[in-house]
Amino acid sequence: MDNLKIEVDRFIIFLKSIERTFVGVPFDECHSFKVEIIQHSEAEAVFKSMKSNVVIMLYNYVEATVRKTMSDFYNKFNTSASSYSEVILELRKLWISSKIKDIKENTIVADVFEMIENSISQEFFISLDFEKDFSLSGNADVRTIKEILHKHGVRFEESQFSDYGGSLKSIKDMRNSLAHGNISFEDNGKDLTVADIEKYRDHIYSCINNFCELVNSQSF
Repeated sequence: MDNLKIEVDRFIIFLKSIERTFVGVPFDECHSFKVEIIQHSEAEAVFKSMKSNVVIMLYNYVEATVRKTMSDFYNKFNTSASSYSEVILELRKLWISSKIKDIKENTIVADVFEMIENSISQEFFISLDFEKDFSLSGNADVRTIKEILHKHGVRFEESQFSDYGGSLKSIKDMRNSLAHGNISFEDNGKDLTVADIEKYRDHIYSCINNFCELVNSQSF
């Protein structure tokens, strides 16, 4: 998901250039364009909306990266050729939960019998369905990320996420308010500084990096 980070970083540099132009302070980090303010009040209104747009970009980065990381985790597990007795308890629970969803009322005895037989057999390799069993939409924050780790048996220290809860929740809440039309892009951005956005970005990058490293190093 490096391309999403590049887009976010590029957009924030643009915002910093606009912010400096408003106050007449030179900005040397922007080499691809020059900002000129023609109509101050109109430009300010657009600038507020642009700050809200980067909130959407940051949230999309969080959700897309978590989903991609977990999709890769499921694919890696499914190609590991592991029987029920060989995998960790949390993944056994996920498999059972997934199979229970498939049980039909008119074939319940046969379906349960098959599930039990498969869990005993060393020759049957269990698998998980990412599209059916994984859910995240609209709720990607530190609390949810830790729940995902717990659910999949990924061990972590609380200190690995303790500094990032406020930033991810703020971005999630702002994104949901914008997406549901509870606040306009301009109103949301009026009290949001570029420094705030940079802090949110840095916290999000660190948090998601920790998450990805933990998941990618997890054994089954």
